[in-house]
Amino acid sequence: MLDSELKINRFLVEYVRKLVGDVPDERMAEQPLPGVNHPAWILGHLAWSTDRGRSLLGLEPECPAEWTTMFGFGSKPSPSRDEYPSRDDLLRAVDQGFERLRDQVASATPEQLGRPSTNPRMKDFLPTLKDGLAFLLTGHLGVHVGQFSTWRRMIGLPPLF
Repeated sequence: MLDSELKINRFLVEYVRKLVGDVPDERMAEQPLPGVNHPAWILGHLAWSTDRGRSLLGLEPECPAEWTTMFGFGSKPSPSRDEYPSRDDLLRAVDQGFERLRDQVASATPEQLGRPSTNPRMKDFLPTLKDGLAFLLTGHLGVHVGQFSTWRRMIGLPPLF
C-alpha cells in the first residue's frame, strides 16, 4: 500500500549510511554553529522516530527510554560527544528501526492505515495514519538527511550527492 514510500525509505537509509561512513566517531557531536543538528543527534532522532511510527501501529518502543529525552520532540543537540551513544550504535539503531518499521508498514491493514491521525500538529495536513507514516518514511527522513549533508559541508567534508 505504501510501496513507493518503502522504496524511497530504503534509498534514504542507504544515503544516511554513506553520509556517516567517513565521519570519525569523535566528530559526531561537532557543531560548526550553535544549535546545528549534528550527526549524533540526527541519527538518534531518526532511530527514535521509528519507535514513534511503530507506536502508531500499536507496537512497543525498542529504543532505550532515555532516548525520548535525548532525541524526541523538543530535544536540543548537545556539543558534548560523551552524552551520546557511539556512531555504530546509532547507525545500527537507524538501520534496524527503519527495517522493522518498513516490515510493519508493509503488513499493516487498510483499516489500520485509514485510522485518523492523533498528532495535533500534523492531523490537518496528514489526516490518516497512512499519511503520517508516508511522511515519516520519506519527508521527515529527507529533512534530516539534508541537515546531515549540510553539516558535512560546514565541517569541510565533501558532498556525496
